[in-house]
Amino acid sequence: MGKESEIKQAIRNIAAYNSGLSLFEATVVDSKDTECIIKYQGLEHKNVRLVCGFSNSTSTIIIKPAVGSTVLVADLSNGKMRDLVVIMVEQAETVFFNGGTLGGLINIETLTTKLNNLTDKVNALVDLFNGHTHLVNTTGSSTAQSGTAVAPSTQAQKATKFDKSDYEDQTIKH
Repeated sequence: MGKESEIKQAIRNIAAYNSGLSLFEATVVDSKDTECIIKYQGLEHKNVRLVCGFSNSTSTIIIKPAVGSTVLVADLSNGKMRDLVVIMVEQAETVFFNGGTLGGLINIETLTTKLNNLTDKVNALVDLFNGHTHLVNTTGSSTAQSGTAVAPSTQAQKATKFDKSDYEDQTIKH
């Protein structure tokens, strides 16, 4: 069997295997936490799932499509339009990872730069504190004294620079 014949047979096998699966494009009418409402051929369909789950039930990605955008929907109910799942979105309004409870993603380089600028300012204050002395000037005694006191006996510790590897989650990139 030649390569072309193998490819044709593979396509036939895929088509036969997925004969009950229906894919279609629809327009998003409304979008909630894990479901949306779509419009397809003039009819609205509610409870269309947005969840993309993994083997661990706590690991999910939810892509909330923008209202008015086009989505690709899979009908898992063999054409009965009862078990619909969004599998691709034209325009995402929001993307949630694992429930989204940790807030938005950060720009790691900008955060590290700002934190290190703050560290530099704190360290400048530490240097000023550690290096400062007080002038001593006493009056009213038989031996007037003046001079310079010693630096503080307890030295403040400098802050260390931030390293993004301390707080960067490598499993999610943007």
